[in-house]
Amino acid sequence: MVQILSLIHSKYGSLGSMPYIPAEITNLKEKYHRERKLADIEDTIAYFKEKAKEDPDFFYRIRLDDEDRVRNMYWVDGATRRACKHFRDCISFDATYLVNMYKMPCAPFIGINNHNQSLQFGCRLVRNKDIDGYTWLFKTFLECMGGLSPMNIITDQDFSMRVGIEEVFPMVVHRHYRWHIIKKAEETLGSFFDNHPDLHKAFELSVDHSLTVEEFERSWTAMIEKYQVQDNETLKNLWGNRMYWVPVFFVRCFYPFLQTM
Repeated sequence: MVQILSLIHSKYGSLGSMPYIPAEITNLKEKYHRERKLADIEDTIAYFKEKAKEDPDFFYRIRLDDEDRVRNMYWVDGATRRACKHFRDCISFDATYLVNMYKMPCAPFIGINNHNQSLQFGCRLVRNKDIDGYTWLFKTFLECMGGLSPMNIITDQDFSMRVGIEEVFPMVVHRHYRWHIIKKAEETLGSFFDNHPDLHKAFELSVDHSLTVEEFERSWTAMIEKYQVQDNETLKNLWGNRMYWVPVFFVRCFYPFLQTM
């Protein structure tokens, strides 16, 4: 708005001689923004239809709510769609990326090909990060891929996401980003570990250097008993979710995305 006022001021001289007051210019800008937002979905659908004419394998789905507002959106071009069917060994799914002006984060599925290059299995916009929203996304992904589900999937910690994955991909091996888990744990364990360096070392040895599930569970239990931390809620939660993040549970699975995106 400052630039608009400057242009008008340069033409009319003084602020008092301008034919518009700042409030009117602000209202006009808001009107244009509202009109532009209403046209966005129409332009998007028109673009998708045009792409579908050019590319027979182009795929898109748009889900509306009861008020005809976009709730979820998914699209992928034909070349990527054909390639992804061959590289579904491991998929990373992250719904925390690039929240836009409509409060709809981009939630990409990322795979990896035989040249160690990342593949984006389409683009998704999500309004509601709940069980229903994720279930729709996963079912749409399955439809797009001709019923072929990923073999392994890695995500952040999200209960709704976990429920959707279990429902739509019952045979997939689901893992959480270790970086996210450790980052959250360090918010409460950081100072605690600083005051108990031996406990911190025992924690790292148990998590990072156990070769079997039995060895991990045995060393973790010994650590808890030795340092008398049975009542620590963070350690309890880490133990309860151990099958989703401790490396030894995934030694037979293909996970090139080990820590985070």
